[in-house]
Amino acid sequence: MGTIQITNRWLLRAAVWPILLSLLAPAAARAEWLRAESASFIVYSSGSEEKLRERIAKLEEFDRLLRALTATRSEPSPNKLVVYLVRNGAGMRQIAPLASSVAGFYTATPDAILAVVNEAENRGINEDDVLFHEYAHHFMLQYYPAAYPLWFSEGFAEYVMTARIEPDRIEYGNYNLARASWLADRSVWLPYEDILFGDLSRMDGARFYAQSWLLVHYLLTDRRRQAALADYMQAVGRGTDPRQAFAAAFGIEPRALRGELSAYARRITYHRLARSVAPTAPDIRVEALPASADSLLLSSVALQLDVRERDRRPLLNRIRRLAARRADPFARRVQARAELLYGDPDVAERLLDAALAEAPGDAELLYLQGLRHLVAGRRDPAVRADRFRRAQAWFARAYRANPDHVPTLFGSAESLSPSPQFLTENTRNMLLLAVQLAPQVSQLRVSAAHFLLLREQYELAEIMLLPLTASAHRSGAAPRVQELLNLARTRQRPRDSAVFRPLSETGEDR
Repeated sequence: MGTIQITNRWLLRAAVWPILLSLLAPAAARAEWLRAESASFIVYSSGSEEKLRERIAKLEEFDRLLRALTATRSEPSPNKLVVYLVRNGAGMRQIAPLASSVAGFYTATPDAILAVVNEAENRGINEDDVLFHEYAHHFMLQYYPAAYPLWFSEGFAEYVMTARIEPDRIEYGNYNLARASWLADRSVWLPYEDILFGDLSRMDGARFYAQSWLLVHYLLTDRRRQAALADYMQAVGRGTDPRQAFAAAFGIEPRALRGELSAYARRITYHRLARSVAPTAPDIRVEALPASADSLLLSSVALQLDVRERDRRPLLNRIRRLAARRADPFARRVQARAELLYGDPDVAERLLDAALAEAPGDAELLYLQGLRHLVAGRRDPAVRADRFRRAQAWFARAYRANPDHVPTLFGSAESLSPSPQFLTENTRNMLLLAVQLAPQVSQLRVSAAHFLLLREQYELAEIMLLPLTASAHRSGAAPRVQELLNLARTRQRPRDSAVFRPLSETGEDR
């Protein structure tokens, strides 16, 4: 029986606190959807090829800007960020139950790390803002995972998202027109006590974003305030109460920020960097997707997210109906995933067997075969041990095809859970490598921490959980994170071994 073997050279790098900004086929068989790939991104769009090339080139330039601003020296992740440029609100709702006006979102789960942008909501002078905003979240969490309070996470993304990248100059730190309009009437500003420590669900989201932008702009344009911000972040990361940490770092009461920031807003500036040499055009490869992608691509994205139970059968039926019309490899792959998750596993097996006969080394297909057995074992304890053993062999093949595929690493670790091999160094290394490759995925961190506690590696478990101590409090994951963190700090093993219990069961949202 094959299993993934990972040596000690893959141990997780030591956790570090984030570095703050130093200055703060034939035409008839083709779909409308195009896929573009560059050094760091994969972007899907149903617009023109020229526009798609322009957007992905800007993303590469924006990545270079963020690296310069944050003095980032880390190598780019081997897993490229996948971005979907969706035409309108109707397309967004094929992916998730969202309001038609949602401009975009970023999600990071064990099965997918991706960003989605509603192009209809992002036209005009600020058309790149949402795209850059979502990538800023990815950049922070990929390269500097930490316990960011929501106001800083969103304020930083707002601060850098307005970057304007032109052949002769780069500008950043300017304002977004909509955000500026929400700041104009100071009489309706939210109290900064709420911005810093309140519950966003009870606030006006537009003003929260605008005021968070202004606060981060204020903090990043002065070296003393930058240093205070670094002290504050480190204290919060160590578990200090945010109110106490804020008072100690800044020496100012939150209510006093209103006057200070109101005055700052009247003299606010932005940065412009001249470019003496035009940038080298990035290497971009564009291909047309098969015709079935027109109707199935967005449904395939939905399958990678946590589909609500009441939406699963309608999604499955839609995919079955559309895949029957276009029986090409893309359609069969999408249907296979839908069947193994929510439908008939025998149909999934037939579809995957046929697909693998044509592409025997395809890492995703091999992973889906392993996932098929994993899902069956989750559903039926009577066959769990056998199904998980069968999954291991497929995951081992998928790992050989792509050793950086996070879903394969995580699935393989889960497949070992019923066996005596589970609490071994190899499983530990699989989980740590998954976190190293995708440090922003809460589920990976919680599962890895739970596993480490079972092995009585308390210090490393605490390090694993610390970046979640702020974000978990705005989701249902907070009780579980706090429970595991308390066990780590009191040097106690968990009473249960439910390492892979989904966070979605506790109500985690994205």
